[in-house]
Amino acid sequence: MQTAIKTAATQPTRESRTITRRIGSTDFEIAVYFSATNRETLNDKITRLIKSEAGKEVKKQ
Repeated sequence: MQTAIKTAATQPTRESRTITRRIGSTDFEIAVYFSATNRETLNDKITRLIKSEAGKEVKKQ
């Protein structure tokens, strides 16, 4: 699996990155933006998202 990260030229006012990932014969390009003023770490954000999704799964059952 190949991953390439490059700076996107489309958003000069805030730092952005694009991640390109190939799955099968399809290339996916994902734009990722990070706020300079955010106080939540990446680990905090991922943990919050996992807990949120886990709560949704419990409610469905």
